[in-house]
Amino acid sequence: MTINDNKLVKAGCEVKMLMADWFALMDPKIGGNICKVQTIGRYNIEMLRASGMNLDGVEFVQLSDLISCHAEEYWPVAMDIAKNSNLSEIKRCFSIHASEDASDLGSTNPFMMRKFTPADTLYPCLQSAVLLLPEVDIWMLGMDQRGANMLAREYCDLMQLENEQIALFQNMPPAFLQDPEWEQWGNLKWPIFMEDDEEHVSRKIENSFCPPKFAEDNPCLEYIKYIILPWFRKFEVARMDDNSCSKIFLSMEEIIADYQSGALHPADLKVALIKATNLILQPVRDHFRSSAEAKEIAKAMEEIAPSITACDQVPLNNF
Repeated sequence: MTINDNKLVKAGCEVKMLMADWFALMDPKIGGNICKVQTIGRYNIEMLRASGMNLDGVEFVQLSDLISCHAEEYWPVAMDIAKNSNLSEIKRCFSIHASEDASDLGSTNPFMMRKFTPADTLYPCLQSAVLLLPEVDIWMLGMDQRGANMLAREYCDLMQLENEQIALFQNMPPAFLQDPEWEQWGNLKWPIFMEDDEEHVSRKIENSFCPPKFAEDNPCLEYIKYIILPWFRKFEVARMDDNSCSKIFLSMEEIIADYQSGALHPADLKVALIKATNLILQPVRDHFRSSAEAKEIAKAMEEIAPSITACDQVPLNNF
């Protein structure tokens, strides 16, 4: 997020970051508590600041304010999308953690096992209507928001409406588990969090799924592709069997070629990934240790932490 936002600011774009406060109130873990929503929002902004985002070039907009300003346009569209969409189209917008019958996935995680609620069903329609609000030329979305974007585009096609908005999608690093689509939600092993210390980062990556010579669906390689290489423009690997020998990769193609041939061993790759990840996160740790404002918001988050699960922490794709 930081990398892409800084690119847009540098390119001269007017960047506005939408804080989904109104939608967050629908989250059962937050319980409709606006104070918790505001605290989480402040915490996310502080994380963005710590990660190096150029906040001077970013305007933060509360979703509740945006909807209020465009209420006469927003609500009729939201209702019309709901009226003209079928249940199958709505369901494809859902994340795995809101599965209608998660027991079919073999999960025993209580969070994954919860059923759809009316709020879950309504949410894609409300989200799609936001994407059709005027005065936006480009939306930058997470890959988990593809369903809502498709719902909005299909609605425009159905109603023969002109939709000139462009959607850019940010890749989301996968879980470090072998079957992330089944297990990631509620499992502390699935991502690297911005709050993780060096020990947590090391343990998660050391225990990650990283089969030798297999590049497809390899979470370690995905982290390198979408975070490490864009951040450092290189990936340096020191071979464990020869401390004097290291190799600097400048492209993902080089890394994959060496990995698939066996020249790059998973153990060496993991050590290099741990080092690079901790280098990225160190300024964040330093910021929350030295800034009085950051310490204050971190303390406020700790006070509401018992009601917030791991899924609400800030994953490393903040970068």
